[in-house]
Amino acid sequence: MERIISGCATDKGMVRVKNQDCIVCHTAKIAQGKLTVACVCDGIGSFVYSEIAAQMITEGVSLWFQSAQDNRLQALSREELVEDFDATLQELNQLVCERRKRERIDLGCTMSALMMINRNYYIFHVGDSRIYLVGETVRQITRDEVVMSEAYGVIKPRLANYMGKGESLWINRLSGVLSGGEAFLLGSDGLFRMLEEREICEKIGRLSTERQVRRLCLEMIRTVEDRGERDNISCGIVKMKK
Repeated sequence: MERIISGCATDKGMVRVKNQDCIVCHTAKIAQGKLTVACVCDGIGSFVYSEIAAQMITEGVSLWFQSAQDNRLQALSREELVEDFDATLQELNQLVCERRKRERIDLGCTMSALMMINRNYYIFHVGDSRIYLVGETVRQITRDEVVMSEAYGVIKPRLANYMGKGESLWINRLSGVLSGGEAFLLGSDGLFRMLEEREICEKIGRLSTERQVRRLCLEMIRTVEDRGERDNISCGIVKMKK
């Protein structure tokens, strides 16, 4: 059985009144092998209640993971399990859209989700939160879905895609196989602006226990806060030990 260590943490940061981020990370043994699911969501700052969307998505991912443990999905093949997870994300997007219309409030969030079944990994991505693959180097494997737009004479980036934007959702997907020793680093955009690739490699490379993973997630958050980050910050790490 593959040795997976994982953990996550989130913080509202030094400036923001509330935390619009949500992050979850789960690992368990199921019939198909060692299953790991992690998901980070970042509420859209200009939407007053966007933390509701982030919470809805991450809670839905956690419920799906629980169902995978409780035998409902045990008979599925690996490929069928991946497609069921994708369908769940589509349903969660629809729930956000329905709540936005019903309550007439602005709702929306990014979503970067990782599923691993043994050494096989699957990425599901919407927006500009990020997932990095960390080994001897650090490589961003998600793409920031932003466009530049002008408002009142100022050119600013804005999200081109997010959960809750519309009932028809495009989820960017990619997959691969780990050889062992690599790690995934998940985070909202507040995490990455102040971290250097060298320190990411060094610190994640030394991890050997889940306690160390959780401690490093908190340490990374404190580091970027000390360096002046003003946004909410979420950090998750999933590492496959050699």
